[in-house]
Amino acid sequence: MQKSWLIFLLLLAPLLTSNIAIAATSSGLQARNAYVRGLPPGVANTAAYMTLKNNSDTDLVLTGAETPAAKSASLHATVKRGGGMTMEHVMSATIPAKGSLELKTGGLHLMLMGLKRPLGSGDSVRLTLKFEGGFVQTMDVPVISVLDE
Repeated sequence: MQKSWLIFLLLLAPLLTSNIAIAATSSGLQARNAYVRGLPPGVANTAAYMTLKNNSDTDLVLTGAETPAAKSASLHATVKRGGGMTMEHVMSATIPAKGSLELKTGGLHLMLMGLKRPLGSGDSVRLTLKFEGGFVQTMDVPVISVLDE
């Protein structure tokens, strides 16, 4: 029954708002308020944002991501350096047991680099999160255009 519910949610994700909670019942992981930022045509890179909630009794270590929508996807952090802001690649981020990790603008986020086509409102992006120990979680994430934010 739970597996059928998960499949149902994943199939509907592109049609719903970004407030959907995408759950992995076996891992205790939920992705909330997930979205990919849609940018004007010609922009080669974008970002994915969400809150990852770990309902399990053990820490989960996010080590990366992949998507067929871009040449590469990786974890980045926005950091202050030399009076300005810059982005740095981050090797991993821990989601504590019974805790959460927010991927947000101006902080930790997933960069999608080398987009294979423009992404606009109404599109969705298949995103696979990779975790330490070989665990992966795949979800369809809605695109929200900067024009709609």
